[in-house]
Amino acid sequence: MLTHGPVRTSFDFDAPGKRSGFLDLTHSSNDLAFSAIRVPVGVINGGDGPTVLMSAGNHGDEYEGQVILHQLMQTLDPGDIQGRIIFLPALNTPAVRARARVSPLDGGNMNRSFPGNPTSGPTAAIAAFVNAHLIGRADVVLDYHSGGTATEYVDCGFLCVGPDATLNAANLELAHVFGAPFTMVCPIDGTGGDFDTAAYLQNTRFLSCELGGLGRFSPAAFQIGWDATRRVLSHLGLIQKETTPPKTRFMDISGHSSFTSAAHHGLAQLHVSPGDQVAVGDLLATLHDLHNFGEQRAAYHADRAGVISICRRNPVVAPGDHLCLLSAEIPAKDVL
Repeated sequence: MLTHGPVRTSFDFDAPGKRSGFLDLTHSSNDLAFSAIRVPVGVINGGDGPTVLMSAGNHGDEYEGQVILHQLMQTLDPGDIQGRIIFLPALNTPAVRARARVSPLDGGNMNRSFPGNPTSGPTAAIAAFVNAHLIGRADVVLDYHSGGTATEYVDCGFLCVGPDATLNAANLELAHVFGAPFTMVCPIDGTGGDFDTAAYLQNTRFLSCELGGLGRFSPAAFQIGWDATRRVLSHLGLIQKETTPPKTRFMDISGHSSFTSAAHHGLAQLHVSPGDQVAVGDLLATLHDLHNFGEQRAAYHADRAGVISICRRNPVVAPGDHLCLLSAEIPAKDVL
């Protein structure tokens, strides 16, 4: 039995074979006073080889990764792999069931809750269990995201860069093998509460990704993620050789990116889509006045050249709402 605060499981992550089960989380509320919240888990253990921990449903309204994990569990058998895959297909299960970014139980954002705390509510308790018992079992962690209900992303890997040059290089290798059309590069400082940082602090290789968005399932984004996942598993030696990865384009989403943000209430008309290449001065969005029909409140233009990496879904906006993110490309030789 593995326990950490209110999370416990009798599931055997280490024995050979293929099986599924649950982490049981206790939470006292009007609806759950005599219940357990069951977080699904699975394992395929084919013997000697690396361990890959895969998670999806970190945010509950992001679907492509969840389907990738389900399909892997259904199609792979222990005889197909040299090593072990541990699956967390609905990491924040309450959020997945609610089709929401954050948990309806405590408002917890799983990707702001690591390394977790067993006494700080359901979301932090799940994160604490994963941090204590599962990251350390893994040689590599793959965490699947999408733009969720609020946004649409370019299909991309997500590479977090910290102070460990050796770990950075190993994670960059994963990004090249994953071979998404783009790879976003972001620095970490150890204080973000994200899964990426938690793995980094345990010296575990980690790559996340963003596949699609808009609160729906995208077959095209799924296929990109499916092919990329099999390439990583092949590269690590778990499955038979896959195709050579396509080249990925790297984007800086920190200091060399800029949000286009609404300064007024209005109806936003975007003139760009994720993946569009833009030049300085290109029209990105027009904001129409909701109440004074026929009046335009603002027009927003690119302040730099780059690629549109994220776009907003809902066009009805208030001051401070981001409309899109424009990111600068980084030559592959300059990523680290």
